[in-house]
Amino acid sequence: MSQISRRTLLAGGAAAGLAALTSCGDETSSTGTVTTTTPTATSLIAVFPQGEQYLAAGRPQRMPFILADADGAPLDSIAGSATFTVSRKGTPVSEPITVPGRSEGLMRGYLALPFETDQDGVYDIVATYEGRQLDASVQFWPADKVKYPQIGDPLPSIATPTVDDHRGVDPICTADPPCPLHTKNLAEVLGMGSPVAVLVSTPAYCQTAICGPVLGLVQAAAPKFPGITFIHAEVYANPAKVASIDEATPAPIVDAFSMPFEPALFIADGTGALLARFDSIFDANELADTLKKVGA
Repeated sequence: MSQISRRTLLAGGAAAGLAALTSCGDETSSTGTVTTTTPTATSLIAVFPQGEQYLAAGRPQRMPFILADADGAPLDSIAGSATFTVSRKGTPVSEPITVPGRSEGLMRGYLALPFETDQDGVYDIVATYEGRQLDASVQFWPADKVKYPQIGDPLPSIATPTVDDHRGVDPICTADPPCPLHTKNLAEVLGMGSPVAVLVSTPAYCQTAICGPVLGLVQAAAPKFPGITFIHAEVYANPAKVASIDEATPAPIVDAFSMPFEPALFIADGTGALLARFDSIFDANELADTLKKVGA
């Protein structure tokens, strides 16, 4: 099977669910008036790579899902919680898992399902929400086949661009205005005794319209956790110098982390081991809950 290039994956989105994050759930009438509705969830969509070697067996996973209405538009918020069951070959492999709906600080609701299994293969996922059963399937791979950083592994050490040394990445921040999380490079702080949180995202060229909002959440959280070093790294090295983002060269961190999509937040402990990884989407509350544990 031919492999999709890192550039193609990042530019095109790793899954249909990632593209769905950009959809709008409001309806506009012929008079231009925006009408608010309470849509009914009719589908469960994974917002992480499908068909890629992404979920590793034997390692804790956080699987983000969105709920979409009959038109395929994601719900802006998810009231209450959903109950997940996970099965393999028709047999449940865990007790039901209750997952709260999240959207604090975002204009998109999501569910982050925690799950771990020792066996690779295809698993069936069913989420029960407001009396409806919504299904999806995911594939777990042998851990040695998955190159993407996994919980417990050392986070790859790479020198990230800073205001003093762009390291060939221009611009080093596509947020407007540029964010202040570019004073330290990852290689100089990783494994040096204090936790590190590095967000890989490109607000100006994001394929999911989530990169900017999650960067804002990280910026807002940083002053509250002075014991953690926060870093933002862009996805592309030369986005302004090419005719199309499809032609842009991925920044070195994308290849170092074997990233098949963006955005993603990596949180490592003082030894450099990966403690948590938020892929595709996260809200202010999920971020704060994890940072409190890391910074304690």
